[in-house]
Amino acid sequence: MWFIGDPGRLERERAAIAALMAEADWLQEVDWALTDEGRVKLDFAIVIGDQRFTLRMTYPKVFPITPPEVAPVGHDHRLSAHQYGDASGNLCLQHRPDNWLPTLTGADMIRSAHNLLASERPAEGPAREVESDHRLTTGQEFRWKTSRFLVPSDIGQLLSRLEEGATANAEIRWTYEPPSSIASIKKVVFSDETEWEPNNFPKFGSVYRGVMTRVSPTEYGAIVGDSGGVLTGALRDRVAAELSLVEYADKEFVIVTDGSDVVFAWQFDAKKPDITVFASLDIDNEGASRLPDGYETLTEKKVAIIGCGSAGSKIAVSLARSGVRRFLLIDDDLYLRDNQVRNDLDWRNVGEHKVDGVARRIRAVNPNAKIGVRRIRLTGQESAASAASALEKVAACDLIVDATADPNAFNLLASVSTRAKKPMVWLEVFAGGIGGMVARRIPGFDETPQTMRNAYNNWCRSQAMPWIGAAGDYAGDIRSGDLHVTTLSLRAAGDSLVGSYEFTNPKGSGVVIAHQTGNTVTFTAPFSAPEKSCALWFCRCATPGFAPAHRS
Repeated sequence: MWFIGDPGRLERERAAIAALMAEADWLQEVDWALTDEGRVKLDFAIVIGDQRFTLRMTYPKVFPITPPEVAPVGHDHRLSAHQYGDASGNLCLQHRPDNWLPTLTGADMIRSAHNLLASERPAEGPAREVESDHRLTTGQEFRWKTSRFLVPSDIGQLLSRLEEGATANAEIRWTYEPPSSIASIKKVVFSDETEWEPNNFPKFGSVYRGVMTRVSPTEYGAIVGDSGGVLTGALRDRVAAELSLVEYADKEFVIVTDGSDVVFAWQFDAKKPDITVFASLDIDNEGASRLPDGYETLTEKKVAIIGCGSAGSKIAVSLARSGVRRFLLIDDDLYLRDNQVRNDLDWRNVGEHKVDGVARRIRAVNPNAKIGVRRIRLTGQESAASAASALEKVAACDLIVDATADPNAFNLLASVSTRAKKPMVWLEVFAGGIGGMVARRIPGFDETPQTMRNAYNNWCRSQAMPWIGAAGDYAGDIRSGDLHVTTLSLRAAGDSLVGSYEFTNPKGSGVVIAHQTGNTVTFTAPFSAPEKSCALWFCRCATPGFAPAHRS
């Protein structure tokens, strides 16, 4: 407790409030005590004319890092427009967590409470509206607005097609993950049977039917101010009648617009007339992109990812977030319970093929993604036709990512990369989890993947540290955790993005940061493959205290 660790601070608090009480006749009945939770509290009264306000100031356990709370006690109504929640809610005062200084005291909080109440409830004359100093983020604003209607930036295309008084049939998608109830437009069907759908929206959630209409700005203002939903319900019924909709399932909700703004209201239960008005949420941040310039070219690139395990799944999702929309996923494996330790998938995918789970994960990030899946093992007992067909599709991609850590698969894909002149990225997590490697090959600038790999193997032998590679059973006492795999996967995803660009001069050498054999760790100078190579090699030692890898 702060008052035990710093008793001098408690004495300063008591002295500051005693001094305030001596100089201010409006502060009365000061009473110090401890709450049942062991927090210091101060009950006091503020007198303004013939008005008496009983308040309580409660010090947080982490005081003076954050300010005390000041709240009314025993009042059956809210005292201020600047008050959180109901009649017992804290007052929003001049000193708050965002501007509090430890040099301030509880006396400053009491003065602030008096200034607020004296302005809003003066002893004489008209009340004065106290200007709000609230600067709420969108997250703070929606903290208690748990029913939300998603408004995309392209909704303007829809609103421009609706003239005042026009009506249309509509469908929404709805998801409920407590505490949030989220609705979004699936489609709107106009009187001429043409449709509007939002761009790049996922196709999950339950579908419901209702109506949409455009009203005058005056009527729209009245509907927005109708918190009980009476006017909205009446409007919904009127529009449904115009569209000859009788069944509840065809008219559950109404979307109302004045041509610029939108409000969504829903009657959840056919047997209850209650209408829930959702808070409209602009989800596109005014269309601002968080991706670097040039990433828009990735939308036309197609990436083949062979191996959708712990590394491949993370690479795929990272590339989808970066704007890649076309994928070919190849893996024969199933997603099982123990894969959750490192894979990007979760319990919802247990029992299905990894390629199907990763495809669904990509679409959850980018609904417009076009994904081909092949549930085969390139180096397994598959028909020759199936293997050949899969490799043809790999060769047609703009980038090949080998996330199998299988030397046989590497040789096969390296040959495809060389023959088709396509960039290739490959990675491995070292056996026992002691580190990992990522490499990138650009046709026309680098030697073949096999040449690059041989150069690295030769370097390992020159350091008296034979290449140990990846172990399928992850033998050894040290195993790779999700953090190590994620680090390697994001490095590989970054190199995949680089491999997708048109290059002018990508030359450079790679780096091996550390290589471990037993208890011996050797740090090296930059590693260079043959003269033309610009391979990036990445090795991160799992031993605590060693620095992470960096690009040469």
